[in-house]
Amino acid sequence: MPFLKLLLRYLYLLHSAHSFLHNRIRSSDSRSSVSLSPNDGDDRAVPTLLESKHQSDDWHRYCENVDKNMEGLVSPSPESFNAIHLALARVNAAVSININDIVALSRYLSKPNYTMALFHDDGIIKWRMVENDTGISAEEVLVDSNIITEKGGRELYHGFSTLQLSQMALELATNETNHNHDANLLSKIHEVAYQAEKRIALTMGSDSRGPQSADACFNFALAGVHKSSASLFQNLVRIGIHELKRAGSRSSFPPKSVLHIAEKFAASDVRSEDALELYQIAADCLEKKNYNDKMYIESLRNGSFGFHGRPLLWLWRFSSRQKKVEIFHEEKSKWKEAINWQDEFQDTNKPLVVDIGSGMGTCILGLASTKSTIHEKLPIKWSQCNYVGVDLNQALVRFGNGVASRRSDAKKGNTKFFCCPADEFLTKLKSYPSRKTLIMVNFPSPYRLALGELGNLQLPSAENFMVTSKLLEQISVLARSDTGETYFMFQTKCEDVAVYLKNECLHNGMEGIIAGDKAVQSIDKIYSQNKSVPKRVKEWLRIEPLAERAEGNLFWRQPILPLDCLPETEVQCFSDKVVVHRCLFKVKN
Repeated sequence: MPFLKLLLRYLYLLHSAHSFLHNRIRSSDSRSSVSLSPNDGDDRAVPTLLESKHQSDDWHRYCENVDKNMEGLVSPSPESFNAIHLALARVNAAVSININDIVALSRYLSKPNYTMALFHDDGIIKWRMVENDTGISAEEVLVDSNIITEKGGRELYHGFSTLQLSQMALELATNETNHNHDANLLSKIHEVAYQAEKRIALTMGSDSRGPQSADACFNFALAGVHKSSASLFQNLVRIGIHELKRAGSRSSFPPKSVLHIAEKFAASDVRSEDALELYQIAADCLEKKNYNDKMYIESLRNGSFGFHGRPLLWLWRFSSRQKKVEIFHEEKSKWKEAINWQDEFQDTNKPLVVDIGSGMGTCILGLASTKSTIHEKLPIKWSQCNYVGVDLNQALVRFGNGVASRRSDAKKGNTKFFCCPADEFLTKLKSYPSRKTLIMVNFPSPYRLALGELGNLQLPSAENFMVTSKLLEQISVLARSDTGETYFMFQTKCEDVAVYLKNECLHNGMEGIIAGDKAVQSIDKIYSQNKSVPKRVKEWLRIEPLAERAEGNLFWRQPILPLDCLPETEVQCFSDKVVVHRCLFKVKN
């Protein structure tokens, strides 16, 4: 029964949020960011609340009996007290009070059977906690009649925590499909992000305990929040720092909670001095808890920890839960519009790296920022390229563009993601002014493997598999129209798909690049080393016992791309000891 009540309340609040956003869509670019600092002009200042460890002499300015009033506040009461103190400082600097702000604070900072009261004393508005047995709710604030209050409109941040607002933004982002496209969706998401900024400015982060700031940051990143809300991410990191300092070393705060915080901020691609400080503190906490992965701790310390490796497993978990997107014939006309590449990139003379079926975009985003050296068989200078990913899932595309936006100071950067079918996008690529230096297909959803059975209905049928012979022909023709060499690479978890793709690439005139001493000599030996033969491989070999295997000089047993640029699915494969089948080809004009 309690769960049902909670669910009904959540649905009610979600309905209220949709109504609020419907009536109030404002461009996030037109408003200034809200800082946690009481000094709105100092975006770098650490919030006073998060610095406070001991009682401040200034607290008596707005409260006559500090110790007595702390009895009515939730733990940790000094931080609860300071949040109210800072709110009263702003109240006294203003002409009138937004009573909804005070009610919002009272609602989660007051203990049961306590409520907040405001009163005048020698021209200063002060506060106290009132213990009552009359049933007055914390939803109500007692206010002297001679205090001017301003009710205004009740906004989302008055009724939702920062974490709840992030969940709301993510729900908006993931509920959209290609069939019910909302032109105002990004504005709605950024309005929710703005409400979160206002919530943080009011609460000073005191409603985000434990890993909640990291969860909120990750949710906003998944929702595709752009650089216009950069201060939101920065302030959430500061709250995370505070929480690790406050509780990270306690025995009640296990290593997995420290990892949770560090990895979710990294998966959100937060890049700042604050993030580096958070990782250092996380390393200290793990060391004190005798965490046994010394290399992991060292990566947190030396600055190499970030948007790659284990943190990407959070993105993989999210993407693996997304429904497969289908395209209906009547929708195809909307993808026909050409791309003006000069509007997307600062310099279209740079060669282009393309990821077809880019998912969360981690591979493209990694390559766009890597400092790794050139691979001997893949001579591409990553820092001198533009990057583009394409996927049918609008939510995944929005995430990639959000990360790219927050990285770049310029209006146009070097990384862009589009929502479009693969074949239509390849047609659009013909107009790109420079060479397509690398085209990739990483872990496409495999076709259903069955004879006389329906197979896994979550997978496309063989005729609806993304990488058809026609698509590979398009890639080959596109590459041959360029000057110089174009490389094509594919990766998949499915051995039968790998064999099919390899043969189709060769059939379309692509030249396979020999893996040499990195070649797969015996795929069965690798399965044996992993102590597991995939169920799909067993079924495939039962159907085709004499099938060609994914082994020999064209199959690479090690990653071809830099290790800090692997797709989230490849990271998951390493984590779970799943074999990855990969080939690299070259196409000459």
